[in-house]
Amino acid sequence: MTRTPFQLAALASAAVPGLDPVAAGPFPLDPGHAIDVASVEDGQGRSWIVRCSASPAAAVALDAGAAAAALVARRLGVSVPLSRGTLTLPEGGRVHVHVAIPGQGLRLSALEPQFAIASALGKLIAGLHNLEPEVFEDAGLETYTSDEYRQRRLTDLDRAASTGRVPAALLTRWEEALENVAIWQFVPVPIHGALAGRHVLVSLGDDGEAVIRGVVGWRRAKVADPADDFAALVREADPPAVIEVARTYARSRTTRPDRHLLTRAKLVSELAFVTDLFDALAAGYPEAVDYATHTLQQLADQVEGTDLIPAPPTRPVPVAEPSEPAPETEEQSTQPVPTTEAEDAEPTR
Repeated sequence: MTRTPFQLAALASAAVPGLDPVAAGPFPLDPGHAIDVASVEDGQGRSWIVRCSASPAAAVALDAGAAAAALVARRLGVSVPLSRGTLTLPEGGRVHVHVAIPGQGLRLSALEPQFAIASALGKLIAGLHNLEPEVFEDAGLETYTSDEYRQRRLTDLDRAASTGRVPAALLTRWEEALENVAIWQFVPVPIHGALAGRHVLVSLGDDGEAVIRGVVGWRRAKVADPADDFAALVREADPPAVIEVARTYARSRTTRPDRHLLTRAKLVSELAFVTDLFDALAAGYPEAVDYATHTLQQLADQVEGTDLIPAPPTRPVPVAEPSEPAPETEEQSTQPVPTTEAEDAEPTR
């Protein structure tokens, strides 16, 4: 069921005592097929955001997101959506209402490496990933080991194949990456889980530079792969900006990030199109399903002929030089010294 902003305003009034709505409108940030969102103004001039699940499953995600936001509220140094009121609906849905956080979503496509906001984003992500996993675990949020998470991705891949809507080339591409255990050796950390530009709210500071004011959209928070929080950045930002964010992130981490972080982020950025398909199918919106299917075909066309996992660098085989070069004769070969396949191969780890 899709609710109008005015219906959501009435639910917000019931969830938060004293909230007297005088205006309501659509809220463009953090959309979701199973979540209805609206902005509400009350009689005291305050701005609120109301989120309402359209299904019991989405209600669980909303509650989890509210719990995660509460856990990081005093640890990140930016504002997060703290629920000021909740409401359980007869059909099993949930309503969460929080004070609106000022700012606009960060345009990752416009991010430049020389902008201070690029470094600020790297520090923000590092601050989240530096938290002890117990912070999320003790609250009952999902927790995965690296191999459990890889297996979960493989299960999602099987599910994607069963829809019949994912191009075979993409399935093969993703399966090869998921079966490459070497790139999945990461230390699980608390993650946002779906960090996109629209979730990072920014505004101009006194010096005219963009400043991060808050982070919203916590309903996929868990203890899992740090690469998930780089997926949108890798998909939308230019490589120099990605490198700057990753460099600042690495300097700000308490432990050194694994070297395959951005490779997995690329994979996760592509798998996000499958998540969109799953969401559309779950919500039962035919138009959204058709659009998700179309974008998957577009992705297949874009990545055709490209490698997801970079090939290991080739290293020349050292050849000892003679102390006194022999005189060259016409019979001597000028071909390079041959090497065996074993000598050229990348050592296994």
